[in-house]
Amino acid sequence: MDSYLIDEAVLGQFVDSLLEEKYPGQPADAHADVKKHAISALDHQILKAIFAKLTPEQGKELDDLLKDGSSDSTTFENFFADYHIDPETIIKDTMLDFKTKFMEGENDGE
Repeated sequence: MDSYLIDEAVLGQFVDSLLEEKYPGQPADAHADVKKHAISALDHQILKAIFAKLTPEQGKELDDLLKDGSSDSTTFENFFADYHIDPETIIKDTMLDFKTKFMEGENDGE
């Protein structure tokens, strides 16, 4: 699971769809720098939104899991289940908010 709570490929696909919507008819590689920035910004916003739902102790525990690098999806699922946190809803809401801001020019590095 690398250091991502959501797979980087999924973030890339989502940002690709935003770029296609924002810049219709333009080649996918025309906005490579914007894509790279947007993926990083989205990943950061997702992590920030998730950490905002945690106590400081829970945040440290999750940070340790992320830094360890050996944790698998079951470990993360158990972590969130133990603390009654729905990361899917947090991720979905963050992505929708990101899309709105991206289309308005706030998250695209331009």
